[in-house]
Amino acid sequence: MITRLYVDNYKCLVNFEYQPARLQLLFGQNGTGKSTVFDVLARLRDFLVWGKPSVEMFPPVTLTVWQTRPEQTFEVEVEGNGGAYAYRLVVEHNRVLNTNQVRQEQLRFAGHLLYDFDGQNAHLFHDDFSAGPVFPQDGARSGVASVPDRSDHRRLSWFRQRMGMTYILAIDPLRMDIASFGEQRAPDPGLTNFTSWYRHLAQDSPERMAPLFESLREVIDGFAGLKLSAESETARVLRIFFKHREEEDPAGQEFSLTLDQISTGQRCLIALFAILHCAVRPDMTLCIDEPDNFLALREMQPWLAELCDRVEEEKSQCLLISHHPEFIDLLAAKHGVRFARTGQGPVRVKPFEWSEADGVLPSELVARGWED
Repeated sequence: MITRLYVDNYKCLVNFEYQPARLQLLFGQNGTGKSTVFDVLARLRDFLVWGKPSVEMFPPVTLTVWQTRPEQTFEVEVEGNGGAYAYRLVVEHNRVLNTNQVRQEQLRFAGHLLYDFDGQNAHLFHDDFSAGPVFPQDGARSGVASVPDRSDHRRLSWFRQRMGMTYILAIDPLRMDIASFGEQRAPDPGLTNFTSWYRHLAQDSPERMAPLFESLREVIDGFAGLKLSAESETARVLRIFFKHREEEDPAGQEFSLTLDQISTGQRCLIALFAILHCAVRPDMTLCIDEPDNFLALREMQPWLAELCDRVEEEKSQCLLISHHPEFIDLLAAKHGVRFARTGQGPVRVKPFEWSEADGVLPSELVARGWED
C-alpha cells in the first residue's frame, strides 16, 4: 500500500508530508488540501504509469503562488512485492515560457536504485541491483513509464503496475452513461463510464456479481439484479431490474429501468457497492472523495460497515474524504486525520484524538471546533 506522500511547492502543499494508512478518513474544513492530495496521486499515476508529459501533469500554474522557487518535489513510498519502494520526482519550471523539465527521477527498492535520471541521462538497474544500461532521456516525460517490461526489470514493472491500481473517484451520478460501446477495465473519476466498467466486470469477475446483488437488495427497495441488454451489434444498455412488492403483485413480476430512470441516490449506491465488491482488492488504493453525496444516512451505514471489513480482509487500501457525521463517528477515532491551514498558508496533517471520556461524539467535537 502507499505509506508516504511528500509534496513541496504544489498549490497549497508546501513541505507537506502525509502517511496514509490502510483505511483512513481525511477531514477538515474546505480549502485545507484534502482533494489536492488525491489530485497529486492521480497526476503522479498518469505521469509515471501512462507516460503523460510533465507540462500537462504539473503545469507551472500548479506552483504555490506565494513561493518563488521554480522546483516542485514529489515523493511516494509503497510497500509491497516483498519490500518497500521509494519514488522521487523533481520538476523545474520556467514561468516565463510556461514550460517545465524533469530534473530528477529516482526509483528505489529496499534502498537500492532501480532507476535514476540525473537531468541528462537515465541509469537503469537490474533486479539484482547491478548496473544496467545508461541512455539519454527526454526530461519532458517519465523514464519509469518508458522502461519496457522485461524479466530483469520486474521490480520496476511491479511498482508501475501498482501505481496504476490507484483509483481516484468522486462519483457524479448525473453524468453516468446508460449505454456502453465497449468494455473499460477501470472506472473513470466520476464513474461516468460505469456501464462500460460493469460490462468488463461481468465478464472478468462474474463470481462477484452475486454478492454485489445481495448487498444491493439490502439497500434498494425491490432491487432484483443488473443486466446488460444488446441495443445494437456493439452497444449495451445497463438495466436495473426490480420486483413489485408482494401486496402489489403476488406473482412477483419483474420490470427494468435504465440508469437515467432511477434516482441519483440509487445510482450512487449501485456504483459504491460495485466499488466495494469489485475494486477493493489486494494491492489497490481507492481514494473516494465525498462518497456520501446524494445519500441518506441509513443508505450509507451498510456500505461503510461492509467497507471497513473488506479493506482489512482483502489487504486493500481505502482513503475517504467526508464531512458527514456518520463517517466521522465511525472512522475518525481510529482512522481519522485532520487537515488544517492557518489562513491561506501551507497544509498540515494531524492525527485525530478522541476518547469516550470527552463526553461527546467525534462529529460533535469537530462541529464545535474543539478538536485542536
